[in-house]
Amino acid sequence: MKTMKITLIPVAIAAVLSFSAMAADTPDMAGMKMDAPKTVAGKTHHGIGVINTVNIKKAKVNITHEAISSLDWPAMTMNFKVTGKQALSSLKPGEKVEFDLSEQPKGQYVITKISPLKH
Repeated sequence: MKTMKITLIPVAIAAVLSFSAMAADTPDMAGMKMDAPKTVAGKTHHGIGVINTVNIKKAKVNITHEAISSLDWPAMTMNFKVTGKQALSSLKPGEKVEFDLSEQPKGQYVITKISPLKH
């Protein structure tokens, strides 16, 4: 039993050291924004973007949107599910839109309202 304890101690130390070495090889991600989005149950967020694709059958839209400050999201391109897919029938790729989205279910953001942006 003593031999087993003596053997396990160096193995445990080696494991700790190898994890430390792997962490040192990880690229520095200090400049990347890694915060989880702000979430408030039932809160609606507003966005502006340009339609890339519309899939009426699946009730999805791909949008390149501006930053959404209420979620702490930078500008990016995303796929969104849309409630009320009838609103998608009038949208076209390249069209600038405004939209509202909310979290449904947890961690999934769904567009609840979308329309062409009025100039």
